[in-house]
Amino acid sequence: MTEDDPTPPVVTSSPSGEDRLWVSEWYRISPQTFEHFELFFEADAVYAVFAEESFKSLLLRRDGRTREAREVGRRNRSAPSEQLLADERSFVVPTSALTAVRISPGSLFAKPTLTVETASSSHTLYHSSRDYDVDALRRSLANLYDDTTVDVAVESREWLDLFRSG
Repeated sequence: MTEDDPTPPVVTSSPSGEDRLWVSEWYRISPQTFEHFELFFEADAVYAVFAEESFKSLLLRRDGRTREAREVGRRNRSAPSEQLLADERSFVVPTSALTAVRISPGSLFAKPTLTVETASSSHTLYHSSRDYDVDALRRSLANLYDDTTVDVAVESREWLDLFRSG
């Protein structure tokens, strides 16, 4: 792992000098597109920085989506919060509103998911690689939010065991 490769998560510094956890290659599914985000977890907030959008249609889908998203992450890994939120599709969840971060591992049938929960809403994102190390992410987030009431957990995909035992 290097500071240029955010898989597994990389700890960088925010402009204030505090730890910032950079997590790359996550996307949200909208009705016609995939919205790619670079995630930055800080002690006081979670930033989802809009990286790009690609269409679901195979004919309209672009190559290099992951590379472009990582480049957005590299440019923003030490940026101030105002710059992280420069795009209108970027969003922030303050830690004071955060109740849980739920992570589910990937499998043959499902991509890893990361859900950021508040009392009134949730944001679910998917990772581009089925093999993403969710345990490393959970440990990093648990360390970051150790002194808060944020629940960080890896949820199992036990329903998949039904297919394995047949």
